[in-house]
Amino acid sequence: MKQEIDNEEGLAKILKRRRKELEITQKELASVCNLSHNGISRIEVADSDIKLSTLLKMGKFLRYKVILEMDEE
Repeated sequence: MKQEIDNEEGLAKILKRRRKELEITQKELASVCNLSHNGISRIEVADSDIKLSTLLKMGKFLRYKVILEMDEE
């Protein structure tokens, strides 16, 4: 299922929901992403910019495929 994300709040909501679906703690996710528990918490409330490298790590651990697509309008 593809999900289009166009803002930080949308990304935060999707990442948090998926983490909870997989029953992964913020602490476990933080360890995989080399972040603090607080860092994951801030990402999940859209209070922090996320680096692409972190998003890719999170995506892999949460079993998401990250695809960037160019909008040709």
